[in-house]
This record gives sequence, C-alpha cells and structure tokens, in this order.
Amino acid sequence: MQTVPVTADHPLLRLLGRLDPTQSPLCLDWTASGLEFRLRGSDVWAELEAPEKSPIFYMIVLSDGCPVCRFPVEPGIRFYPLILGMEADKERTVTLLKETQCMPDSPAATVRLHSLRFEGELLSLPQRDLKIEFIGDSLTSGEGALAPRGNEEWITPWFSARGNYSWYACEMLNAECRVLSQSGYGVIWNYLHEEARNMSDGYPLIAGVLSGPEAEARGCRKPYDFSSWPTDIVCIRLLSNDAGGMNHLGSFDRDRDALVQGCLRLIRKVRECNPGAKIVWIKPATDCHPELAEEAAELARAEGLKEIYTFALPDYGPEDCGARSHPSALWNQKAGQLLGSYLRSLL
Repeated sequence: MQTVPVTADHPLLRLLGRLDPTQSPLCLDWTASGLEFRLRGSDVWAELEAPEKSPIFYMIVLSDGCPVCRFPVEPGIRFYPLILGMEADKERTVTLLKETQCMPDSPAATVRLHSLRFEGELLSLPQRDLKIEFIGDSLTSGEGALAPRGNEEWITPWFSARGNYSWYACEMLNAECRVLSQSGYGVIWNYLHEEARNMSDGYPLIAGVLSGPEAEARGCRKPYDFSSWPTDIVCIRLLSNDAGGMNHLGSFDRDRDALVQGCLRLIRKVRECNPGAKIVWIKPATDCHPELAEEAAELARAEGLKEIYTFALPDYGPEDCGARSHPSALWNQKAGQLLGSYLRSLL
C-alpha cells in the first residue's frame, strides 16, 4: 500500500478545474474540479476533507469514463474508497470529480484533497486533444440532472458534473473539461436582477463567485493564470437568468441595450484572457431572448474580434426535465453530443 500527497506538481496526477496550485491541501470549488490518474492496480482511496457540515458536496468516481461510485464528503478528514476489487494487473484511468457547484452563500464550504492511497502503480496519463472551458449558470452546473422529474427540492445531490452537457461534449472530443458556473447568475445580473450576482466580474479570478476570509485564504480571489491552461475553446451559456431578472422587473425595453453591451464586454474579457481560443456563445432558450447573444456576437465581430460564434441547442420541455424544471442527464447527453458535433466542425 502506498500513500502519496496530491500536489499540483506531481507528474502522474492531472488536476481538473480552476484552483490555487500553491494550496496544501488543494481545494476543489468549481463543478467538475478534481483529479485524474492512470493506475495499474486493484484498489485506491482518496483522503478528502469537508471543513463545514453544510452544504454537503457530492463526488463521483469514473473508471475509464464509466461511473463506478458517487458519495457525499462528510465533515472532517477521512479516506474514501474510489475503486475496490479490480483486477490488479489491469490498467485504468480513474477520475474523481466534484459534482456540486460552488456555494457563494457558504464561502467556507469546499472539498480539500489531501492524498491518494493505493495498491498498485501510478502510470503516465495520455494527453487530451483539447481544453474546453464552460461559463454558465445552473444549466452548466447540471442542476436537477440526476433528480426525479417534477422534484422541487434545491439540494446538492441533484447537481451533476458527469450528467452534464459539458462533460458529454468533452468526452466526444477527448477534451479536458473546465467549468465555471453558478445557479441563478447571469452576464450582468441574476434572476432577481441583482447586479452583484454575475459571472462576468469574477471571471479573471480563480473562483470569483466566492468571497470572504475563508475563500480568500484558499486562493479564490487570486488572479487566475490563464497561461497555465491555454484554452482551445470557451463556451458561454448565459442570459437565461438575465432574462429572468428583466421579467422580474418588467424592464426588457429599458434594459435590453445594457444587457447586449454586457455580453459584448464579457466576450472582450474572454478574448483578452484567452487570445488563442474560439469563443462560442450557446444561446438561451427561445423565451430568453437569444437574439441578444447574436447581437453581441455581431458587435464583437464588427470590432474585429475573430473566431466568435453562436450555437443554439433545442429547447427542452417537461418530458426532458429532472428537478426544478431543469433538463435531465438524458437531455444533457443529447445536448452535449449536438454541441460536440458543432465544435468538431469548427476545428
């Protein structure tokens, strides 16, 4: 049995998601953040810590992309079995993902990743073909994806990084997936038209939706080093909550131009931070003013910004939903495959 600390510079470990590589232990905040490694062996455990009792964050384990277990991280530090009883002479890629999104109202809550304990041997990981980043809201956090249809509970088990269109698209393209998403947030305000709850302002930071002393202590407010993970494609899937905020106040006529300009500013910011990436705005549903995303993209192109695209997914109906009128994992799989095909055509 071997135990190795999980560090950012370990040559046989691939860290997933935005995090502060100088932290010890490493802290997992974003959806789909975690760890990947290649193992020849039978059993492996991960030493994880939840510093807060609530909210409870869920993790999922994949072996060669196939889900093998899912579990909540309990308060305190303990070892969790990832895979057990495998054939010891076989090789496999093991992926550990945080399924649940950041929680800005509980900034002290996170998952700390301490070490791995395993029987066997760590091997070199094959390289991924692409790096794709997703910026979004609850639809990109996989909210409700694993829940029964019609369920109205807003609880952490219903979120999913694996049952998520972003993961399915990246799986199709053999791409490394990185997700920055937050339920209720928009481009320049949230579903209640609160301007402080947006995805644009904190984009240049490691985890810009989190604030407070606990979040700052684990590096969430540090500037993110974009050169450390040069992105091939950035997908933006926002506007649904901005539209909800305008509907909340009945302010569409007053706010539409400001929202288009906010989308344009976000495109500029993403381009500045990712000079070599293709930028794809995944337009919201037809009742959430997708024409505003198209207008912002056209303005960006008129300014001379290159490789700015828009893409429309089909609307989903009640039959496609899990919890809280959000799409199920099955719909996310179909959406991810459609998006993956489109991204492949751009490449």
